[in-house]
Amino acid sequence: MNQIDKATIDVNNIKKTIGAIIPRWFKRQLYRRLAGDYIKGLDIVPDKSKKSVVVFNHYFDQDVRALELANKDFNLIIIDTVTLFRGAKIFFEEKIRELHAPYINAEPQMLAEYSEECQLILNQLKKQTGVDIIVTPSDIFYWVREFIAVAKKSGVETVVLDKEGTISPHDFYIEAERVKVNAPFMSKRIFVWSERQHEFWTRIGANENQISIIGQPRSDLLHHEKRIDVDKLFEKPQPLVTFFSYMDDAYIPVELVLSEKLKWEMKGPTHDEIYRLACKHTEYNFVVKTHPQQQDLKELQSRYNRENLKVVGGSAIANELLQRSELIIAFQTTGIIEGMLLGKNIIYTNWDSLIDRLKDDLLPFHEAEGIRVLRSFDEFKNVCSAFLDGDKSAFEFTKEQQKARDQFVNRYFYQPDGNVCERFFSEIKEMLV
Repeated sequence: MNQIDKATIDVNNIKKTIGAIIPRWFKRQLYRRLAGDYIKGLDIVPDKSKKSVVVFNHYFDQDVRALELANKDFNLIIIDTVTLFRGAKIFFEEKIRELHAPYINAEPQMLAEYSEECQLILNQLKKQTGVDIIVTPSDIFYWVREFIAVAKKSGVETVVLDKEGTISPHDFYIEAERVKVNAPFMSKRIFVWSERQHEFWTRIGANENQISIIGQPRSDLLHHEKRIDVDKLFEKPQPLVTFFSYMDDAYIPVELVLSEKLKWEMKGPTHDEIYRLACKHTEYNFVVKTHPQQQDLKELQSRYNRENLKVVGGSAIANELLQRSELIIAFQTTGIIEGMLLGKNIIYTNWDSLIDRLKDDLLPFHEAEGIRVLRSFDEFKNVCSAFLDGDKSAFEFTKEQQKARDQFVNRYFYQPDGNVCERFFSEIKEMLV
């Protein structure tokens, strides 16, 4: 165990100890105060002639940005859920929070207390901003379900704007059943990326007339927005290479993570090679983009950051990275599909020892045309080095391969034409008539 891991464990243990000592009634009052202060601090003066759409931003930055750019007719009010609902966990057991038990089995007294807090939050939001409809990226989260129920009793409906449009083959069946049992669909409507996601949500229990296929909202940004935030990371602008990092157990079935502690062994060597390439090719800038919920961001930053290599988190910068990168390196991420849509040079890392065992549980990028699927670490090093030395021949594809790539994109993105958010707002307008 390295010093960073040990320090993290020590801090977590201290937090747990302190949390166990502080009385729950005090935590509840503190949560109420913090939530109220957050709402009061919202810098919003709604136009009373417009309906108010409240969007819960839960690691949803790009989709929120796309909605903001497309909005013309509503008061669009963005709520940071991590801030507003940070105290919700004190009302729920871990098995409920982690979706390992049905939400309806939550402890009744604590649920009743949380319902009171949700009512207070809703009342404050109504007073501060007006609330005509709520948009959330999912309704399976423990902290949002009671709020949805409370809002509905007050005449305010909730819709889901699904942010997870690339469910793995394993999760397509197993997770659908788990969600159906533990946190079944409860919102008024759900807006999804594709026919495939339509099927996924019918498996969970949503009715046909509750599901609208509109496409991926954030794909609109690829058509309508050009940003230069990446330049702020470096001393000078240079050609860009992006590696989309991932969690150690990304897309590994949770039962295998729990029983065998499986993780992707190729992740570390891939990071190391990116660092080596950055040291050698100082004429390029490199970004390692972590998943928004990836826990090792600070560790990676301390290990790899240098003048022409930056490790960044969050999600707001991802679209710009896709647009501006000359080479994209990734594994099991929607970013690959978005890069394919843009016709980018893409490397899919596919050499981990677990690949053969789990390939039927993963998104089938290993079968995709129009990208380079690399099946060994040596091949990865060779292709990257050749590209950075100026040899782009590994990324020359036939018209047939390019056509197959476009078909792959359309399997997951319905009509990525830059008008997804317009389709969403059009349906919201109909709902609020």
